[in-house]
Amino acid sequence: MPTHSSNDSVFGGFNIFLQSKDAIKDKTHKNAHCDFFLDKIIQPERGDIGMLVSCIDAEIPFSFYNVSQSLGNTTLTVNNEPFELDDRNYNAFNVADAFNAKFAASTSCVGISMTFGDTTNKFTFTTSNVDGNGALVPFTINSTTMVKELGITDAPTPAVTSYTSAACANLSGTSSIYIESTNMLLNNVNSFGKTFNVLSKVLVDTSPSSFIFYQPNQPQYFMLNNTLNYVNIQLKNDDGQFINFNNVEWSLTLSIEFYRKRDDIINTKFLMDYPVYNKTEEPPVTKNKKPPKDDP
Repeated sequence: MPTHSSNDSVFGGFNIFLQSKDAIKDKTHKNAHCDFFLDKIIQPERGDIGMLVSCIDAEIPFSFYNVSQSLGNTTLTVNNEPFELDDRNYNAFNVADAFNAKFAASTSCVGISMTFGDTTNKFTFTTSNVDGNGALVPFTINSTTMVKELGITDAPTPAVTSYTSAACANLSGTSSIYIESTNMLLNNVNSFGKTFNVLSKVLVDTSPSSFIFYQPNQPQYFMLNNTLNYVNIQLKNDDGQFINFNNVEWSLTLSIEFYRKRDDIINTKFLMDYPVYNKTEEPPVTKNKKPPKDDP
């Protein structure tokens, strides 16, 4: 019997409970890219029956960082010397403290300090290093892979003695996790109108070192245009990058339902036999009868 209102067939649906610890994992992206090989092929019982799929729940660990080598956002180059942060979760004050410690240990960035303005939400760089004449020695921010995080959108900068980031700092990390499946032929699209095989968008609405629990009130089912002999699951961030969960496992549940395929051909068997005219043709003109003549 049907198990969901979207199921109008006589075949009952079922759930697939997936745990990343049971998957074949990609060597590079690990449990952000998993394949689950099934004992039997998932397909409709008849040719006139189609399949629907939905992600009805997920438990995802907030074990990923907002600054890491896997995201490629760890370096800042000042006076042609690169400085790199360790992988971890940072707030703005942590970032300033970390770079200041590295500047203090450097010979090319003597006197340079970094501060965060909590009213402007921007970073400011200044120098206290002076030359033999007592003038401040200018510095240059050459480049950074932390454009979004630091708000430095105009590197390289000219030689200056004080610099404030052009944009506000953003250390929030990814706001959503996208549950994607490359072997499910879905019809979803992204911002560019390109095919986007995403089953669910999970909001990151909790703190680091806890779990993100996803359970929509009304699961959305999508037409599944192919049979399944395995299930591919990929978890990505807002920028389409695989998420590094640092070897902490996740789980989710897929719901499979069935529907009756409709024939899009109109059955005209019981329609009345009215004449049909081509759109480019005009129907025949009906001539009006002449009014009767008055008797003399």
